[in-house]
Amino acid sequence: MLQIDHIYEFLSNTVFKDFSVFTLPNGVPQIKQYLIKEDMYIFNSDNVSKKMFLWDQEPVTQPIVNQYYDQIFKQEHTDKIPTAFVTSEKSQEIDNFVNKNNLNNLYYFFHGFAALDWYRGFYALNYNKPIVRKQKDFITFNRIISEDRSYRIYFISQLAKHNLLDKGLVSFGVTDDQRHWRDELEHNTKSKLSDHARQEIWNILPDLSNRLIIDKANVLGSSSADVIRSAWNFDIDAFWHVVTETVFYYDKLHLTEKIFKPIVSKQPFMLIGAPGNLKYLKSYGFKTFDSVIDESYDNIQDNDARIDAVIKQLNWYSNLSDSDKLDVMKKLEPIIEYNFHHFYGKFKEIIVDELITNCKNLFTEIDHQHDVDFDLIKKILLN
Repeated sequence: MLQIDHIYEFLSNTVFKDFSVFTLPNGVPQIKQYLIKEDMYIFNSDNVSKKMFLWDQEPVTQPIVNQYYDQIFKQEHTDKIPTAFVTSEKSQEIDNFVNKNNLNNLYYFFHGFAALDWYRGFYALNYNKPIVRKQKDFITFNRIISEDRSYRIYFISQLAKHNLLDKGLVSFGVTDDQRHWRDELEHNTKSKLSDHARQEIWNILPDLSNRLIIDKANVLGSSSADVIRSAWNFDIDAFWHVVTETVFYYDKLHLTEKIFKPIVSKQPFMLIGAPGNLKYLKSYGFKTFDSVIDESYDNIQDNDARIDAVIKQLNWYSNLSDSDKLDVMKKLEPIIEYNFHHFYGKFKEIIVDELITNCKNLFTEIDHQHDVDFDLIKKILLN
């Protein structure tokens, strides 16, 4: 199994060996006047005829991507340099960017590869984990609550409004930057929260504790990849997992390792993300839970209404009798088991095949003559 920390080195030495590969190994930093050395790493730097820019850890957000592209490529870019832009999302924003700059886009599911690496040990740990074992109705992590993740403040306000906080395990605002939810409303002039969301938050949250803690009082933002094990703390156990994804306000198909946490933990999930991302997940062979809950929330364009629709499903389940909850658990058990085994089985083959197919298509588009042994690459990646 390829370790995600090695993926750029592996791709640069094999599939992209004829390209100078520009990567942001630590994700995308904030906008600043100039790049610094630590931001960027270049593989195969001696190859100047063909370039590849990897923006595959984070969603593509203007104007940050323009700044990086301008500083790295724009001075040199001509039609004779077939530069490729590598991403982990599907969006009109990417289409516009590559068309504007005469680039070729290469998509692959970076976070799928990352999750397979980070969660590889949970197959053995959870193989025989029972489904009917839960203490709380749901669990949800909302550690970062600023800027593009500020929608989580509204989500928490609605949990409180419907008296759901005590029925779940909820984290809220416990990351290392320790920003208060008031900072987003009072000081962020570019906040994406609607007027309706702001009013709801002001009406409800002042009576709530500043921070809600599940496991640790202070956690790093990177801990979104962690899977809490109930064996460490028997009070940390829940049935549903409400995933609050990185991308919510933007019209993008983009999922991170967060969506796979309930799958490897053998939990059903509800997804709070951008419209269409539940369908996007299903395109990789996973099943969801529309046999029990109304998943039309995935199609709702209005941001507040999309959250409200998820709250409605949580409220329905949390107010069931114990016997009815048990019936739901038993009904969903085959889907939960299927997703668990699909993640550790066919899913890897799907994203490997997708990567290889898209690489072949890219090479055809730019008329790149290569000697890459894709059969060997597939064998290595599936090992």
